Amino acid sequence: MRPRAIVMAWVAVLALILTSDAGAREGVAQFFARSARDQGGARATRSTFDVAAFQEVIRLIKDNYVTQLSDESIYKNPLELLTMVLPPHCVEEIPSTADCTGRPETCFFGTLQAIAARCHFDRDELFRLTLQLILGELDPNSSFMDDAMVKEMAITTSGKFGGVGIMVSRKGGDYIVVSPLDGSTAYRAGIKAGDVMLEIDGVPVHGLPLLEVLRKVRGPVGSTMTATVRDGKSGDVRRVRLRRETVVIPPVRHAFLDDGIGYLRIVNFQATTAPEVEKALVLLLKEGGGHFNGLILDLRDNPGGLLEQAIQVADLFLSCGAITSLRGRNGQMSREFTAQPGAVLARVPIVVLINRGTASGAEILAGALQGKLGVVVMGEPSFGKASVQGVYPVPGGTALRLTTAHYYTAEGRDIEGRGLEPEMPLADPPDRQVNSLPGGEAKQIQADPWVKKAAEVLMSWGSRR
Repeated sequence: MRPRAIVMAWVAVLALILTSDAGAREGVAQFFARSARDQGGARATRSTFDVAAFQEVIRLIKDNYVTQLSDESIYKNPLELLTMVLPPHCVEEIPSTADCTGRPETCFFGTLQAIAARCHFDRDELFRLTLQLILGELDPNSSFMDDAMVKEMAITTSGKFGGVGIMVSRKGGDYIVVSPLDGSTAYRAGIKAGDVMLEIDGVPVHGLPLLEVLRKVRGPVGSTMTATVRDGKSGDVRRVRLRRETVVIPPVRHAFLDDGIGYLRIVNFQATTAPEVEKALVLLLKEGGGHFNGLILDLRDNPGGLLEQAIQVADLFLSCGAITSLRGRNGQMSREFTAQPGAVLARVPIVVLINRGTASGAEILAGALQGKLGVVVMGEPSFGKASVQGVYPVPGGTALRLTTAHYYTAEGRDIEGRGLEPEMPLADPPDRQVNSLPGGEAKQIQADPWVKKAAEVLMSWGSRR
């Protein structure tokens, strides 16, 4: 892989996948109810999340969030939300932050400690839940990550983990399927991008924190779970039984199809994706005798992944011009990424396949190629996630996942909540099975209706050249 000076210190652990814990309000209410049952909040073990960690998180939010935040949005609004679910006796004679003449954060901490003392709550856990409220008011993708969630992110981006193979995003308390991982048990069961997860083993997941949902999905390999799913298009509800497996995600698959057409599927953007793409392109060129009539770049159900990998892959296809731009609150978080000379694959017609499960890093790649000479984007509008999250370590083994920037396409388009629009729309067949590549079977790939259409377009271009 050609060296690229695109990896900044703050972007080393950036990930564009998964969701935030937006169920903070429900969590706070549950905490108060539990504290009452526990006779004043006496607990066998204390949280490791203390005042110092809370203060560090507040500092990180104020210094790095994508937009500048007022003290009111950080302190006053979450405190008002807290008081709405607090038992009445907890807020009687508690000093208001509005009456405090000191620093806003000092007043805020003082009020929280007074509430904890008056109601006999575990102070550290109250701080943790208040932080969830603060982050929940910012955006759906900013969240506090405990040690288990930090490990979960590391496992996911490594490309090997246990489960049923579903990537989800949190919207309005629901868990929406961004994509089933290619070849996974969820994929084979017909779960599709846009479907809504309603229950796991009979337990509703609406409003649950992400970690609780992950714990319900995770389990010993070979065990089973039952998921209740609402179809994202028809609204039909069905129950499916899913067998847990060790999910190993090969990030790249490729094959040489009939008529001299190359096929490249990028499943996600993990730590090895860019070198794997480069290797696949070299092999395709070799198999085609140094030339082929076109390339089908399949980004369907690619949920994204590591930002730097998506940019490096785009650079393999482009010799000049913009790839994407990041815009944050300050210069450190804003950056333009441009292609460098020497693309591995240049002047080859490309059809890019996208669908509702094409998200984040995959949208960066598709957006960088869209509009270029000899490139056409086909399929459905993509998912539309254009925010970038940084992960910051916090004392106690925890971390803060915070939205630090938004990315824009090569042409400067903001696709947040909108997605990319294909130049050639395609209907998703009712019995859609996105192609997998068992044993490198090119015939199975060529049977895919979208691949057939893409090949037809490429061959029609060749006949006009």
